[in-house]
Amino acid sequence: MRKLYIAGALIAGMAVVTSCSDSHDYALEGEGKVLISASYSNDVKIASRATLEEELSSSTIIWISGTKGLVRKYEGLDNLPADGIKLVSGNYVAEAWAGDSVSASFDSKYYKGRTPFTITTGTTRVELPCRIANVVASVDYDEEVDKVLSDYTLTVGHSRGSLDFVGKDTRKGYFMMPSGSKNLTWKLTGKLSDGTTFTKENVIENVEPATEYILHVTYTPSTTNNGGAFIEIVVDESTVDSEDEIVITVAPNIVGTTFDVKQGITGQPGMFEKKSLYITAAAALKNVVLESTLLASAIGGNDIDLMTAGESVSASLRSAGIEWTYVYNDVEDISNMKINLNEEWLNTLTVGEYQLKVTATDMLGKSTSVNMPIVVTEAKVEAVEVSAVAPTTWATKATIYGRILDSAAVSPALEYRQSGSTTWLSATTTIVGTDMTAEITGLRPGTTYEYRAVCSGFESAPRSITTESALQLSNASFEEWQVKSGRNATLIYADGTEMFWDSGNHGSATLQKQVTTPDGTYVNSGSYSALLSSQKVALFGVGRFAAGNIFIGQYLKTDGTDGILGWGRQFGSRPTALRGYVRYEPAQIAYNDCQIESKKSEMAAHVGETDQGIIYIVILSDDNKMTASSVDSGKNATWPIVVETKSGQIFDVSRPNVIGYGELILDATATNTSNGMVEFEIPINYTKTDVKGANIAITCSASRYGDYFCGGDSKMWIDDFQLVY
Repeated sequence: MRKLYIAGALIAGMAVVTSCSDSHDYALEGEGKVLISASYSNDVKIASRATLEEELSSSTIIWISGTKGLVRKYEGLDNLPADGIKLVSGNYVAEAWAGDSVSASFDSKYYKGRTPFTITTGTTRVELPCRIANVVASVDYDEEVDKVLSDYTLTVGHSRGSLDFVGKDTRKGYFMMPSGSKNLTWKLTGKLSDGTTFTKENVIENVEPATEYILHVTYTPSTTNNGGAFIEIVVDESTVDSEDEIVITVAPNIVGTTFDVKQGITGQPGMFEKKSLYITAAAALKNVVLESTLLASAIGGNDIDLMTAGESVSASLRSAGIEWTYVYNDVEDISNMKINLNEEWLNTLTVGEYQLKVTATDMLGKSTSVNMPIVVTEAKVEAVEVSAVAPTTWATKATIYGRILDSAAVSPALEYRQSGSTTWLSATTTIVGTDMTAEITGLRPGTTYEYRAVCSGFESAPRSITTESALQLSNASFEEWQVKSGRNATLIYADGTEMFWDSGNHGSATLQKQVTTPDGTYVNSGSYSALLSSQKVALFGVGRFAAGNIFIGQYLKTDGTDGILGWGRQFGSRPTALRGYVRYEPAQIAYNDCQIESKKSEMAAHVGETDQGIIYIVILSDDNKMTASSVDSGKNATWPIVVETKSGQIFDVSRPNVIGYGELILDATATNTSNGMVEFEIPINYTKTDVKGANIAITCSASRYGDYFCGGDSKMWIDDFQLVY
């Protein structure tokens, strides 16, 4: 049997150390920097500004674009450099998105902002105002309405979601309009005084973002018995006004020279060299507080504010070996402090473990605290702890770290062994300054290993890491199915077990067709493979083209002839490839049922070509999940990826939660063999190695353009999927 390989590249993860060199530009005299702060115009007063500020700060995505496109991207305001973003001179645009883009909600709001700016020399300060991007609706009732109408509800919404204003609900509703839709609908229902049901409905056309539509429900008394005939709804619109302005700036940043301040410093008694801390802030510093029992001998207490301390106390601390320099640029309103922990102070410390807490607060009230360990030990070298969730630990490889504590140490290196073994293995060690690093490979998945630092005559205490498990896919051989008669969909899991895979059968079954079925014509092992059959799905001439497909996730809802799909499942491993077996029989592309205006002509150009199949795998983080609107009751609406074919919302490999991706495009030449199926292997290219995987998605389609309802009567068989580590 032929083997099919798809070329790809794997990027190895590297450790990122949060530190800076001792030549750090702490006076902030560099050229071409921009300092960005974001402001949010909120339409209601907020009881807990701190909570909302924290939510917006973490959810904000900022893009900076130049004449040639995107040049910087930051996810979360905390990731903006406190000392500014360096850019070459030129014209730029800063854009921001924040909040939760939900189709209809009383709570979730979405904000957008856009500001052009120009970089020359020096520092440019840019405030990025973000306004509510939702369409807002509220309801106001005339007191007279209660005389003729009871149990009333006013429902406002669009094709993706709606909200019920029950009774005199004074809340505001927030709507994100679907692509191509400009109208909100409303419907008032209730009971008239004679017990009959009252209904009135209409459309608000051409609604605009950041605009509030107030539905005034009025009643004009009449001598007739039909009071409902005199209930009217008048819609007023106005720009959303700001009740509460929330400005978010970057908190001060605290880093160490040549060391990670959170890991601290370690050394032998009397062998320390000077260490420095740098604090950068996008405003003047108000307080810089040092806290440690180590300060007592110099100042008679355990804490000192370097910004407000009296001269005699400051002189005592400087005399002991802790000195600092503060620089504030009042023109640009930026500041910096350098704190030196000199040798004369560090080398008075006896063997032990200590803590130095540093808290920096600026004039805007932003504050940052770090606890810096200081370890004094007789050890010559030490192994540095690796976090249990460190992204540098994979299933079959890991990066380990060590530190040289004694400059006279001979032949320092790192060693490792499987936990329980008595034999230590040498690791190829890279030494930069006093830091040691080694990548160890050939490890067993889901296994604990020990590592240590050694030098001539000394061995450090060991530390441990545990590799990721080599998780596999459920029902990867496609042997488990539920085949139900009638209009029910064929399901890709056994009765009584949990769903892992799903398909478009739920949509095609409404027209008595199944696009994905078990089949024994071609198999690699077992009784079945999965047969994906693209076809025109129609009943009495009404229908649409549907691609044969299978995906990890769940078919959530049929929306007319379109589908709403949730892709991905929880998965805590990072495989390096997807292996499996496939047979593909393409047909000529004969159908183009695309209804997305921006894609119609592109899809039409494919008609007459030979169809192509596609298999792709995605590894995702647990961030930036998507919400599916208007899903059926009882179905989870939040997924790593949401596909809504009506609006053209399909998978985008550039989504921020995608950390690894691989794909295989199929044609007749790739898999045409008399032996049945061929083996394939798709390498996964990890574009982000600084985050762990949390979800996996795999999609297979017999028609590559099936998301846009374009393709031919093609068939694909797949069997025995396996993840490679």
